[in-house]
Amino acid sequence: MEEYLKAVIEQIRCKNVRPYVERELRDHLEDQINDNIASGMDKDEAVRAAVKDMGDPIGTGIALDRVHRPSIAWGMIALVFVISIAAALIHFAIASGAEGSVYNQSSKTMIMFGAGFLVMLAIYFVDYTHVARFSKLIALCLIGLCIYARMFGTYINGAQLWVRAFFIDINVEAVMMLYVPVFAGILYKYRNGSATSSKRHSAVFDFIKILFWMIVPVFLVMQMPALVTALMMLISMLTLLTIATSKGWFKVSKPTAIASIWGVFVGLPVIGSVVMFFGNGLADYQKARLVAFFTGSGEANYLTNVLRNVASSCRLYGSNGVDASITIPEYNSAYVLSYISITYGLIAGILIACALAALIAIVFGISLKQKNQLGMLMGCGCGMVLLVTTFINIFQNLGWFPPSRTFLPLMSSGGSYIIVTYILIGIVLSIYKYKSIYPKHISVDYKIL
Repeated sequence: MEEYLKAVIEQIRCKNVRPYVERELRDHLEDQINDNIASGMDKDEAVRAAVKDMGDPIGTGIALDRVHRPSIAWGMIALVFVISIAAALIHFAIASGAEGSVYNQSSKTMIMFGAGFLVMLAIYFVDYTHVARFSKLIALCLIGLCIYARMFGTYINGAQLWVRAFFIDINVEAVMMLYVPVFAGILYKYRNGSATSSKRHSAVFDFIKILFWMIVPVFLVMQMPALVTALMMLISMLTLLTIATSKGWFKVSKPTAIASIWGVFVGLPVIGSVVMFFGNGLADYQKARLVAFFTGSGEANYLTNVLRNVASSCRLYGSNGVDASITIPEYNSAYVLSYISITYGLIAGILIACALAALIAIVFGISLKQKNQLGMLMGCGCGMVLLVTTFINIFQNLGWFPPSRTFLPLMSSGGSYIIVTYILIGIVLSIYKYKSIYPKHISVDYKIL
């Protein structure tokens, strides 16, 4: 039997899948051997009969190799490439007619799109299960980075967002978005409870530890302050926790747990926002923006009114005659969609939004079809980040969301945001690569942690 298994496994080129295929074949052979013995055969005869029934090992191995081979999501890569080219051309046009910081940002952005695309392809070759295996260590590093930024980061507009690593300035707010797929790996580690969670109170304690991994980074990001990113992280991680709970990963009451986490974490942010507003949790300019947005008056509401007027005055195609560089601030970053609609017409803006919607739909399509549950949840985490950030940015450009630091994935300038977006897409590509390789559940234990 061992020689047969060895001959079959040698035909499979993907080394990652070999242990799982061998285990499956071994279980099948042992079941058949036991059946043969039960029918009256001696052990040696039962083994020979079971192996014979399996067929030629070379042919079987070649057939399994065809089934269990890495896959490439060419359609997704092509769409990302097209969006990247469109974004690069848009920023080339912006840089051509700009000067100063806008010129520098858009010029660098064109380079960052190329670098980000290469990073995406590099992530594709990384096994996404490593993220889950080292998820707690990665999470601690991200939390540590957040604390470091809070203590030693550079202030920009009242927020400590940047840290310098050698000669590179890193936007910690952007990097923290990677915490969401890492959190998916942490959830998977707690699947079915820890080794000591046989009792119900231990299972509840495990669930509390999961909440700790969720609450701490959100709280730290809020303290920067980076409220929109904290909101995005909270919504995304709550969604992942809901999915995992609904699948019975944790030994808790599903309805009670899901109702509790949404009740607490939807209610608490509202209460927290009120406390921060009336206390010292928000900067003066942030308070002014919120008051102006909800009252529809004041100088701080000027930008919102401009964005609403822009959205209603854009032509279907071609420029509406308004100079976006004068009318809208950050027209190459947070409000690039408004720039596109003003300069090239409403249809151009809608096409960009539709292309991003199609990309997000592909991400969720790949994730939800995964046989491997870790890949499913981690892919959904990447999709949630892209979905929430895209919708918030579009709503902000339409004047339906208070002015804040947001970005449009694959379109806005900002090196850290661009690289993080491509990393998220690369993780999804890695998940798709192993869709025919990993079984429903795999081991992601790491003894040091």
